[in-house]
Amino acid sequence: MKKVKIILLTGLFWSFTSLIGYADSYEMHTVRLKDTYWKIAQEYNKHIDELKSINNASNDTLLVGSLIRIRPLHRTITIDIDGKRVTPDSNPYLENGRTHVPVRFIAEALGIKGISWDNESKTAIIKDDDMILNLPYGSQIVELNGKKIELDAPVNILENRTFLPIRFVAETLNCTVEWNKEKYQISITTNSNKLNAAEISTPSIENYTEEDLYWLSRIVESEAPDEPYEGKLAVANVVLNRKNSPDFPITIKDVIFQKANGYYQFTPVKNGTIYNNPSEESLQASKEALEGKNNIGESLFFLNPRTSVYDWIISNRKFYKTIENHDFYL
Repeated sequence: MKKVKIILLTGLFWSFTSLIGYADSYEMHTVRLKDTYWKIAQEYNKHIDELKSINNASNDTLLVGSLIRIRPLHRTITIDIDGKRVTPDSNPYLENGRTHVPVRFIAEALGIKGISWDNESKTAIIKDDDMILNLPYGSQIVELNGKKIELDAPVNILENRTFLPIRFVAETLNCTVEWNKEKYQISITTNSNKLNAAEISTPSIENYTEEDLYWLSRIVESEAPDEPYEGKLAVANVVLNRKNSPDFPITIKDVIFQKANGYYQFTPVKNGTIYNNPSEESLQASKEALEGKNNIGESLFFLNPRTSVYDWIISNRKFYKTIENHDFYL
């Protein structure tokens, strides 16, 4: 692992004292504009009183950008690097299916001595001769060698530590990451090859479930049975893009079975073809989409213009590109 020149982290930190001192790891949520305890409770199917209790909330005030607990995992997420257990000074947490860890801890554990901090822009920075990684506090957009990359949850600060998804950090440093969903264990294998920034892709869903793959592969098979592999991959990514959008449900299954204005969003759910046995190609496309391969950008809609009877998408959404029989829209 190449050593990186680093400046000690100094500057602005936010204190979340109400979150200090728990042993378990937690599923967390970053407070968005217009969030309320009631709205967050509805989003995660929790009772508002339970949500306020777990956060020791004496009133309804929420600070945009702060982290709140959703539920305890009743265990601590563990991290192994090259087979050796490492223990961060602050517990990892889950948000949007991603394991978040302190940046300084994981950087040092992977052979980097520290990170620098730009107090004016509130940005953590990792850099060497051929790599600059900018991590702006509160943003889901990070920058690697000038290339903007969108995360599934923002860079945040908890217990005076800057946190972001461990898979993104590790893979940016050219490591291999595996997630054991039964043990809540992350295993990282370091590699000596140099980072190739051009190969960075959409972050994967690091702990996707068998249910995620089950439903994603079936919607791909029913929507794109005769499409080429690239078309199947694109359909899978439309579903994942919706899952990651605040305008759609937060699970793959709920995205697929969503109703809007009384109508199913995907025709195969209505006509029952969703209940199929997916082909190997549909399964592979779904797996690769879940692991981060994206060929359709941020597209949220698609249709076959030769058979579709709906023109709302064409009239209201921005066209992105065509793959075989499907047109994709942002």
